[in-house]
Amino acid sequence: MSVEILDGATIVNFLEDEEAFNALVCDRFAHLDSDHDGQLSYSEMLKELQGLRVLETHFGVDVETDPDELVHVYDSLFVQFDHDLNGTVDLEEFKAETKQMMIAMANGMGFLPVQMVLEEDSFLKKAVEWETSKLVASDASYPD
Repeated sequence: MSVEILDGATIVNFLEDEEAFNALVCDRFAHLDSDHDGQLSYSEMLKELQGLRVLETHFGVDVETDPDELVHVYDSLFVQFDHDLNGTVDLEEFKAETKQMMIAMANGMGFLPVQMVLEEDSFLKKAVEWETSKLVASDASYPD
């Protein structure tokens, strides 16, 4: 984990770089697709959904949550990804819903910088790294 400063623009700008965003989504999808069938089952998606830690923390402190409530939340999240309701999530569904979730986070954050603790392999951390690489590259293009 690391502490990062980001805002909605960090996320939006990352999403607008389709090549970078698509590469990240494809990598994450391939990592989750443990049986390499090109589809994510509920059990394959569960680890990713649990990583969202939707109800398990309150201001960063772990809290005990009713297991039945968690199952209901994870079921609901899976259905959000499974657009055609066939019981699996394909790459296009995963990409589309990931993008929608990131847009919602950007809208919720607004454009004032916030400091957040981010998991190293999270989409938000990757967006921050992408932004940093762009800033470093633009700084390097200016002569001293």
